[in-house]
Parts: sequence; C-alpha cells; structure tokens
Amino acid sequence: MKALLWIVALVVLLIAGIGVYVVMNSGSLLEQAMETYGTRYLDAPVEVDSVTVSLSDRSAGISGLSIGNPSGFAGSDAFRLSDISVTLDTSQMSSELIVLKDVTVDGAQVAAVAQGQKTNLKQLMDNLNRNIGAAEQAEETGVQSEVKLIIDRFSFTNARASIDSDVLGAAEVTIPDIRLSDIGRQSNGATVGQALKQILEPIYRAVTREMVKQGVDLEGAREDLERNVREKAREKLGSGLDRLTDRLRPQENEQ
Repeated sequence: MKALLWIVALVVLLIAGIGVYVVMNSGSLLEQAMETYGTRYLDAPVEVDSVTVSLSDRSAGISGLSIGNPSGFAGSDAFRLSDISVTLDTSQMSSELIVLKDVTVDGAQVAAVAQGQKTNLKQLMDNLNRNIGAAEQAEETGVQSEVKLIIDRFSFTNARASIDSDVLGAAEVTIPDIRLSDIGRQSNGATVGQALKQILEPIYRAVTREMVKQGVDLEGAREDLERNVREKAREKLGSGLDRLTDRLRPQENEQ
C-alpha cells in the first residue's frame, strides 16, 4: 500500500518533440529526469522551465520544454513546447509501468534548419535511433532497465514551424495536427526512447513534407515522398480494378 501511494504521488513527463517519462518524487526531480533522459536519447540539450503536479486531479503540466540543436547546427531551439498537459491513469501504474491517459502539446514551435541536404531534425532522429539501439542492447544484457510507458492518447495541436535554409532562406509553415493512440500498449509498455520515436517521427515527417513543398532539396526526402504517393496511387488503382472485376465477373446461373 505504501509503495502504491508513492507510485501515485509523482509523475515525470518527457516529450522531445515532443516525449514522456515518469518518476515518483518532486517537481524538481521531474525536471531533472526529463532533461537527463531527453539529452541522453537525442544528444541535444533538453531543458524545462517549470513543472506542476496535481495529485487530486491526477494531472501534470509542463511549461517551456525545449530541445536544442544537435551538434553541427546553430540557431533557435529545434523544439519549443510551451504548454504540455497530462492526465494520469493511476489505476494501471506500477513501479515498472506508467500509464498516461492523455498527453496534449499545444502551440509548439519547431525550428527546422537546413544545411545543404541535411537538417537538424533528421540529425535528432538519427541520434534517437542510434541511442534506442544502444539502450535496447544494454537492457537485453541486463546492464540497465527502464520504466515503461503507455500513452493512450497523444495530441500535437496548433503547432508552427520555421524553416531556415542556407539555400532558400527563411519560411513559416503550419504543421497539421497530429493525434496518436496506444503508444506502447501492444508491447505492454515502451521505453522513453521508443515512445519518443513514435511521437517525434510523424512530427518530423510533417515538417519535412512542408520543407520539400517549399523547395528545400533534402537528402532522400523528395524521393521518399514521391514513392509514398506512387504506392498509395497503386493501392487505390488495384482496389478499384478488383471492384470492377467483381462487377464484370459472370454470375453463376441459379439452379
């Protein structure tokens, strides 16, 4: 019972992009954990202005979570998440698993920096993928073990992105709202890195798509987007032909 009270008592939320992580202690330790794990996975500075936790409402709020640029890129923070709200599911939480019913990031600012065909956002994703692999290997060998996360609903709304290209200059774009569900649910929990990847990847793709529309020639991005369009077109065409074939197929005479 005592252990359960301490589990319910405190939550740490990490978003690098948008990401989340939970601990049981105090607001100051919450900030420290977010900054530590975010920096470790992204190889970029992660800072938090303030954290508030309401046990009676089973909620938490984070103000001013920022993700800086990876090595080799300068300028504004890659992500500035000014308003993050979280609803906890204390009925499913344990010392090994934290369940968040709802996470909402509203009004985020994303600053994409393009140097030639490379971007700060792509570098962050590369760093994240590399460090996820290292963490999974360490967990398999028993070197370390992380608390797991389940996020039932995640919303990234009213976000905007600035683009700073050394070729085309500056531009502003709107990021379509992104809504995800059941992060970590199938595997009965995801690590912080795995949850970050599921959250940051669609944001990265959305911003990259807008950058390509603006004419920024990113390494492999245009080809990937064109291939996805062609594949979807083939799928629709194949589905339409199947329906047409079914209509034209002679029906067997009823006996």
